[in-house]
Amino acid sequence: MNKKEKDWFKLKRYPHIGLPLQNADRFKWIENYVTNPSKIATHSFLPFIHKTSKVRKFRKEYSKDDGKVLLTENKALRKSAIKKRELYYASHLDSLIFSYYSKLISDEYDKLLKKNGLDESILAYRTIPKNKNLTEGSNKCNIDFANDVFKYIKEYNKDEFVVIAFDIKSFFDNLDHKILREIWAKVFGVKELSKAHFNVFKGITRFSYVDIVDIFEEFKDNILIQKRDFRGNLMPIKKGRISKIKHLKNHNAIAFCTQKEFLKVKNKLLKNTKSIKTDTGVVFKRNFGIPQGSPISSVLANAYMIDFDKTINDYISETGIYRRYSDDMVVVCPKEEKDNIINLMNREIEQIKLEIQEPKTQIFHFRRENNNLICGQEFKKEINWHKNFMYLGFEFDGSSVLLKSASLSTFYRKMKRTIKRSKHFAKKGKNKGQIFKGRVLKKYSYKGASRKRKWVWNETILGFEKSESYDWGNFLSYSNKAAKVMNENKINKQTKKSWNKLIKEIALKTNSK
Repeated sequence: MNKKEKDWFKLKRYPHIGLPLQNADRFKWIENYVTNPSKIATHSFLPFIHKTSKVRKFRKEYSKDDGKVLLTENKALRKSAIKKRELYYASHLDSLIFSYYSKLISDEYDKLLKKNGLDESILAYRTIPKNKNLTEGSNKCNIDFANDVFKYIKEYNKDEFVVIAFDIKSFFDNLDHKILREIWAKVFGVKELSKAHFNVFKGITRFSYVDIVDIFEEFKDNILIQKRDFRGNLMPIKKGRISKIKHLKNHNAIAFCTQKEFLKVKNKLLKNTKSIKTDTGVVFKRNFGIPQGSPISSVLANAYMIDFDKTINDYISETGIYRRYSDDMVVVCPKEEKDNIINLMNREIEQIKLEIQEPKTQIFHFRRENNNLICGQEFKKEINWHKNFMYLGFEFDGSSVLLKSASLSTFYRKMKRTIKRSKHFAKKGKNKGQIFKGRVLKKYSYKGASRKRKWVWNETILGFEKSESYDWGNFLSYSNKAAKVMNENKINKQTKKSWNKLIKEIALKTNSK
């Protein structure tokens, strides 16, 4: 039996401008609109809704000369920073259109990768089966991609060699529109895009948007809400007040407003990206950047790199490997090729009007001593042989694999914060200050780590049915899978004490009334 192909027709219920589409209207939207080129050629795209995702990062400070930890009062100097991601969400119909055209592009792009010998080099946003000889089975994820690279390094036929990690600066934000349009046509083997494809191109490059805070403040007293009854049936749509943005999901909000309501106030909410005003007041046309978060953005970013990927892969294919996971690139090559690769990378990235982040370029040296492979990172003055190669959330020292220490720290930090908040809210409840342990254990212990298939509501049968996706549970689900997949890893040892830490933290927070 062949594996079921992923369905691009995915309906979301996040609040936007206009009501969500209904699964019962699937045929109507697929046959009569989304797949009809004449309809798409004249389609008017609604504004995106923009939100900023913020993640606080805690990192030790290291010397640029030798990679050693910087100290202050005999303690490691730590730096706290907030990483921001600008995300954009398309309206429900626009999202379907982007999804369909993403599939069209992806199918042709995969053919182009195979033609150019890049099928194994480009990893992100693609479906890559673990066993190419089978028509069914699971697909690879970042655990498999990292494991493949580590395995290649261990088996590399040199006693001394380097692994170089590169990062592209502001990847999605800097894609040149002219180059993107040319690549889009190249993927389909044509000189000019059809009217439908060109209109989708305009929709993703010359877009306007509304900030989620602004549209919420404008309509917070009349948010469209739709709940389900005890049988799971959708109840009539009503309007109601929601006091805070974070409560939208809990209150079953399905839309900020109707399209007609938005058109009445769009002039004070709408923001466009067609031009940029500098600090000196000069306005110029914005001819670069696509929104991160739309269904089509990832495949376009991948396709944009096709000529760059081919050049780098062709150069290194005889003596090493090149792998790219979105904007993270890694090259395994002979030591004497180090400078050539770095220069080639910088030269070729300029050709497509992007930039390598020099501070994030890391050079790792590997050498064999007494049949053991050891790893060290190159710094300005020396190679620090106590540094591990980090890739896709894992660390590799030449012999064994570990979870990235920052990932573990984040897991334990979230655990402590959740228990602290649970205790805080328990004081205000009726359970005599005792936290709800079941919820905490599900998020941070083996009790919530089992793999479960998701059940989704089907309007046609008016009931739930098994989907093709799974609920992976929690961080320990991920670490357990990594421990099974990775060769010669010490991952289970890293998480061995997680249960004891969790119980100890619950006891501390519970007793500190």
